[in-house]
Amino acid sequence: MFKKILIPTDGSEFGQDALEQGLDLAKMSGGEVTILYAIENPYEPFKSYATQPPEYFEQLMNDHKATAQKVLSRICAKAQSKGVRTRTVIVEEHPVPAILEAAQDHDLVVMATHGRKGIDRVMMGSVTDKVLHNCSTPVLVVRGAAG
Repeated sequence: MFKKILIPTDGSEFGQDALEQGLDLAKMSGGEVTILYAIENPYEPFKSYATQPPEYFEQLMNDHKATAQKVLSRICAKAQSKGVRTRTVIVEEHPVPAILEAAQDHDLVVMATHGRKGIDRVMMGSVTDKVLHNCSTPVLVVRGAAG
């Protein structure tokens, strides 16, 4: 069954249902979970135009990494309380390629979706949609809590 489950997260409340589903599946199957937190550097394209010194952008990324570490620690504690073996990974990359690459070593990807339709979907884009349509690993999509 599903022995290696990948659960990408951004730490938002929105993805909690997917996290719970993934942890429950891992517990039932005796599998393990990898929690992936991808940090895209939104400042990279603007560094050459910025008036701030490079240290400013470095500090921003360090802040993002610290936030990611806190989120992953909280998730690990939750997984441990359920008896699920968990490992965490932080990558500095856009979420879609990071998830697609990590998915190659897993049996299942569990992620949330907003379920947007129409122009909202076109304008906002969807990491989940792009993963779903480009991933060779099965993907379980869980509709996130309405926000």
